[in-house]
Amino acid sequence: MKFISLSLRSVFSALVALGISIAPAISEERGRLILPETAAFPESIAIDKSGGIYTGSVTMGNIVYISADGTDKLFVRGGTNGAISIGGLLLSNEQDTLYACSSDLGLNGFSGSAATGLLAFSTSSGELIARWDFPGGGLCNDIAQAPDGTLYVSDSFVPRVLKLPTGADAFETFLQDERFSGEGFNLSGITLLGDSLILAKFNTGQFFRVDLANGPALAQVIQLDQPIFAPDGLRTLNDDTILVAAASGQIARLKIDGLKAKVIPQNSSFDGPTSLALHEGKIYVVEGQLNKLPAFDPSAIAPNQFTISIINQ
Repeated sequence: MKFISLSLRSVFSALVALGISIAPAISEERGRLILPETAAFPESIAIDKSGGIYTGSVTMGNIVYISADGTDKLFVRGGTNGAISIGGLLLSNEQDTLYACSSDLGLNGFSGSAATGLLAFSTSSGELIARWDFPGGGLCNDIAQAPDGTLYVSDSFVPRVLKLPTGADAFETFLQDERFSGEGFNLSGITLLGDSLILAKFNTGQFFRVDLANGPALAQVIQLDQPIFAPDGLRTLNDDTILVAAASGQIARLKIDGLKAKVIPQNSSFDGPTSLALHEGKIYVVEGQLNKLPAFDPSAIAPNQFTISIINQ
């Protein structure tokens, strides 16, 4: 997987060259949840109605569940059911299914054992319900679900957004656009805002809007009033605002009006944030620290622990 390693290393090197911090610059009062060792290098997060947290490991392939009282359990063991490196997580609208992106980044002994794809697990039993392979490979990054149950999934390596209608046996290509191409990670976060999909492109800092109500699908660039470097996880806050977790260390609000957006920085003191979730007036920020993966940066020192930071909305 030399291509992946060099590509990601070049992205993080570019951030450093631009003088953009990828480590905490300041500290603030916040809650912190220390993750178990089974959740090393977490990438995403999903929170159920009870406050229970799902997070996955890029290096171990595990999905871990942490209940509201802090008790953790291994929800999915890496290497089983095609779980290799876990990326985006999403609870279904009914919260009876956990969707999980699994990709092969060559980071563990499970590499080569399964195709890149989307996995669906029962939240009550942890059993695999279904899996859908990515046609032609790629990298399953993030997931959004429409009210009718349709799933939209971003691909970081192939310039496309895939679509999985309710009950479908296989993905279909919803939108393919060469503007989604580039070196290293391309499309990253995806979220629904009203009748539109909002997409982030990690390596360029671009955001796109796709109207779902009036076809055919077309990605239109959103003009930001100031840049967001290395945007990754996205979550919808309200009818016109999304939250962005950027690997540069920033959490920001993006207030969107048509094809223009105002960036409202919320905090710039996180350590490699990869995703976030909302629960009861709080923002839960996964500090995945993927820039410290030895496979991506041989000089990096692996962190002793990984955390989810909790701040007010």
